[in-house]
Amino acid sequence: MTFVKLADQSPSEIKDAVKRIASVYGIEVVGFLRLDKTIVIPPDEMDLLKDVKWSEGVVDISKVQDPIQVMPGARAMIILGKRLIDDTNDTSYRFSDDYTASVENMILDIASAKVIDELKKLGCKGDEYTSFYLKAWAVLAGLGWIGKSRMFVSRTHGPRLRLKGVLTDADLGEPCAVMDDASCGKCRECAKACPVGAIAETEVNRKKCGACPLNHRRISERVYSYCTACTASCPVGKKSDTCP
Repeated sequence: MTFVKLADQSPSEIKDAVKRIASVYGIEVVGFLRLDKTIVIPPDEMDLLKDVKWSEGVVDISKVQDPIQVMPGARAMIILGKRLIDDTNDTSYRFSDDYTASVENMILDIASAKVIDELKKLGCKGDEYTSFYLKAWAVLAGLGWIGKSRMFVSRTHGPRLRLKGVLTDADLGEPCAVMDDASCGKCRECAKACPVGAIAETEVNRKKCGACPLNHRRISERVYSYCTACTASCPVGKKSDTCP
């Protein structure tokens, strides 16, 4: 058996290995965020989870962990983004009391496990990072911005990405330009599409959004569906009707 030391692998070789795995699983977006004391979520973005409701209730912000709490000594966060297979459907499947996920999130779970395994083979540490604030970290990685809907808007896929993070002690972070939240410009397509009028110019009424009859619908005993009005209406990264 051959053991490979981290020093024997350049950052570019490690990144190439990550990208190969992402390609196998159809992961459309891969980002590498440098983690240091200068990379922090801006205070005005900490309201991203205010009153956010999910299937188990309102998100408990007090349980959100910083990357360094999860992996002391982490130097980079690898961010994987998988596009919704169907822009007009966002469906989650409850497999057990501990695991509920969409098809896209399941693919991300498998791909991130493969990335972590590969990092360890290359002599690096790796650990998954799942956080409701991943969209803020994705902005800091230069992958997009926070839109009027307060969703993460990818430069290439709009708000149609599901995200997963992998922490590592490998020095993979890349310099990037952070895109301003005002990148939506004058576009108001998501606000016009919202069936309950929850999206205003500068904020989202989470209580209205959470109470929308299109959200948290139980299709069957273990299948739930969520509103995709703002996602489907966003012109950024929208495919034409003739695209497969």
